[in-house]
Amino acid sequence: MNYLTVENITKSYGELVLFEDLSFSVHKDQKIAFIAKNGTGKTSILNILSGDDEPDNGNIIYRKDIKVSFLSQDPKFDNKLTIEETIFASDNPILSIIHNYEQALLNPDDTEAYQKAFESMEQHQAWDFETLYKQILFKLKLNDLSQKVGLLSGGQKKRLALANALINKPDLLILDEPTNHLDLEMIEWLESYFSKEKITLLMVTHDRYFLERVCNEIIELDNGKLYKYKGNYSYYLQKKEERIEQEQTELH
Repeated sequence: MNYLTVENITKSYGELVLFEDLSFSVHKDQKIAFIAKNGTGKTSILNILSGDDEPDNGNIIYRKDIKVSFLSQDPKFDNKLTIEETIFASDNPILSIIHNYEQALLNPDDTEAYQKAFESMEQHQAWDFETLYKQILFKLKLNDLSQKVGLLSGGQKKRLALANALINKPDLLILDEPTNHLDLEMIEWLESYFSKEKITLLMVTHDRYFLERVCNEIIELDNGKLYKYKGNYSYYLQKKEERIEQEQTELH
């Protein structure tokens, strides 16, 4: 099942052409790492995919019925909200049900509101989801849900953005350097999470160990061309070396 199609996109800044006529696709259950040298267009491609930028030419096509989440390098939040309010500000309907239930718990005298909230939790099987989202926040060391976002460090904001992306349970998750600001324990937990959850991934990361253990396909942008490898990072390094040797032989 195709989730994302990128058709012949081109991007330039003045006379500098970053890339032109690039095409690739992302399908269900793929976990793809996008690799390129710094300054050759990785961030621009992610910005185009998220809608924060537009290509000079070409098309970005998402499957209509899928949910997509993005993790950017510089996430934007309302600093006046708490961590909990930020989580519940999502458009995820299950989170709204959980929020209503938690509000009903604060007012035990209103038995009708509590019963209605409880039945909604049962109907939508929200109990497991409540456990999941609290576990994600705990694992990413965002324990004080009442803390204002404006008081968080840059690393904490990045972890909050990651938590938000995971909690939304997207079909396709697009990540820009997901392990930045994570300690080893968090990284190992995230690796385990991705191995268990059926999430399709497209990510940019400089963390080669994380890439090795999480991704099963590589797309490389090299000298304006895309090369695709069906395997992990070790397989990519081997096949890239073979490709370069073959190109040098042909050139000679």
